[in-house]
Amino acid sequence: MFNLNFLIEVVLLGIALAMDCFTVSITCGLQKTLTKSRTLLLAFCFGFFQALMPFLGSILGDIFKETIKDIACWVSFALLFVIGLKMLMEAKNYNLKKKIFDISQTKVLLMLSIATSIDAFAVGISFGLKWLVGQQIVAIAIIFITTFVLSLVGAKMGERMYFIKPRIALFLGGLILMIIGLKTLAEHYFF
Repeated sequence: MFNLNFLIEVVLLGIALAMDCFTVSITCGLQKTLTKSRTLLLAFCFGFFQALMPFLGSILGDIFKETIKDIACWVSFALLFVIGLKMLMEAKNYNLKKKIFDISQTKVLLMLSIATSIDAFAVGISFGLKWLVGQQIVAIAIIFITTFVLSLVGAKMGERMYFIKPRIALFLGGLILMIIGLKTLAEHYFF
């Protein structure tokens, strides 16, 4: 149930999903307006919504698992691959200057948290299609922790201007999601 391959896949998935939050956190840090408590709140909100969305998606996946069990691997592959492709396109068109916002406002923080976690809902659907409930819980916990940590790191990197370019982070996240999608399809047909 919790073999090494599963844990590696979930950690990579957590990193990939956290790339949007990481990128936005860098941008927030660049503004030099984050206090320590606001940085922790930012990381918590990003982590919470990044974990909540796959949880909600997994419920939907569980509901429809029996209905679409014959094509579940294709649905899972399509969701992960399309989201990965979307992240690659975002990376190509990323413009740091137009992503500036007032992070000191709670409503802005909540909107950013939701906006960066929408993709995780679709990924959560694939959880419900391919994993047991225990595996889903572990995956959601790892996504929360990964997003929390990467959001803290991104904010600090932005404050210090020593960071991975947001475009590269989005590209890597998209690539990881596409690879996991292909792995899901390959496991169904070859293993």
